[in-house]
Amino acid sequence: MKIIIAGVGPGNPDLISFEAVEAANSSDLIFVPRSHDDKTGVAEKIILSKITTPNKKIIPILFPMVQDSRQRDEKILSQIKNLASELQNAEKIFFPVIGDSTLYSTGAYLIEELKKIVPALEIEFIPGISAHSVAAACAKKFMAMAEEIFSIVAGTAAPEKILNVLKFTDSAAIYKPVALKDKKIFEFINENFKKIIRVDFAGLPNEKIFYGSDALENINEYLSIILIWKDYCAAN
Repeated sequence: MKIIIAGVGPGNPDLISFEAVEAANSSDLIFVPRSHDDKTGVAEKIILSKITTPNKKIIPILFPMVQDSRQRDEKILSQIKNLASELQNAEKIFFPVIGDSTLYSTGAYLIEELKKIVPALEIEFIPGISAHSVAAACAKKFMAMAEEIFSIVAGTAAPEKILNVLKFTDSAAIYKPVALKDKKIFEFINENFKKIIRVDFAGLPNEKIFYGSDALENINEYLSIILIWKDYCAAN
């Protein structure tokens, strides 16, 4: 059995690759990630808009938004076990994730639990466009040049860890900024970075771009990226 983890971009269906669309339509099963039982996820919406094969079997997998990794993994494994009859006849499973397949991907959690049922599981990755790439394109800015160091920061990380990265980087993309709660981080960014941009819903019809200190206020969207530069002419 093979599972294909495919990045489908940050939300715009037009940014999914032909390879991902072909893999989805030729798969035996499509698993789609959800954070709530009754709510269609972004990756699911994208892939549903690209399916042309009739009667394609699409199965939601709930990824509970909890801090306890054991609780999350047990929930995923329980769902996989309940799909034993579906898995018996499946040679290829397709699993879409927003952004890129190898960056902050829920596919990693699915693979680990699926291996417990299928030890000889074969894995394939199809890359997708990362959210920070689309955000930078929407803002019409280069992220880094020459010897500059560009960092990707998880807003869910410990504040001390985030500050340590920001001290040494030249530019950065902060994922999940809605999770940022420590005022010291915002103060540090305001004091040390010359250019600050936040892009909400990058590449989508409801896209919004905020600049300067406004980019660090009223952050309440999951699909947001903060882009920051210390000293870079292209960011002016």
